[in-house]
Amino acid sequence: MLKLHHLIKPAGIAVLLWLAAATPLPAFEAGDLDRLQRTGICLGCDLRGIDLAGLSLKRSDLADSGLRQLDLSGADLRGALLRKAPFSRATFQGANLSGAVLDGADLRRTDLRNADLTGATLTDAYLTSARLDAANLTGAVLRGVNFDGARLNGAKLIGTDMERAILTRASLNGADLTDANLRGAFLSETDLHAARLERADLSGADLSTALELTQVQLNQACGNQATRLPPWLVLRPCD
Repeated sequence: MLKLHHLIKPAGIAVLLWLAAATPLPAFEAGDLDRLQRTGICLGCDLRGIDLAGLSLKRSDLADSGLRQLDLSGADLRGALLRKAPFSRATFQGANLSGAVLDGADLRRTDLRNADLTGATLTDAYLTSARLDAANLTGAVLRGVNFDGARLNGAKLIGTDMERAILTRASLNGADLTDANLRGAFLSETDLHAARLERADLSGADLSTALELTQVQLNQACGNQATRLPPWLVLRPCD
């Protein structure tokens, strides 16, 4: 895989917003690389599958830039604007996405293991079958996110806003959901083994078929009459 981070100045990567996502892209060619080096612009280039690991993309605007299957492991994406960005199957292992805006982004099957997403905004993003094991999403806005089949084992979800989030068939084994807002969330067949639910708001959430959910966990959370639970479990009302 071509290592662009040895050849391109980090400051020039911000101009990837010029990539055309809506139309078929030509293959990446040597001339494109030269143009990137000289101008930092590569209008219409196809960078899919190119390794951009470790690059600094801090506060870049990459929205709608057609960046599928990229390797952005360890990249600095703090505060980046990535609304509706098509990142399906991309790799973000260990990347810093704190404060990034990913509303409506396509993150299906992405690898976000050990990524830092603290304070990031992902409203209505698609994270089906994504891997977020050990990721830090503390304080992230995850309203309406589709996590169907995603893996969030050991993830930090402290203080997250997960209202209306879809967590069907997701795995949250050992995840920390302390102070999380899960109002109206769907947790059908969600694995909650050893997940922490201290002060989590489960009002209106559907946990009727959640897996490995215990009364000990629920004793630390709260809900309301609209919360759906297995018949052998109870939940105190939120204040």
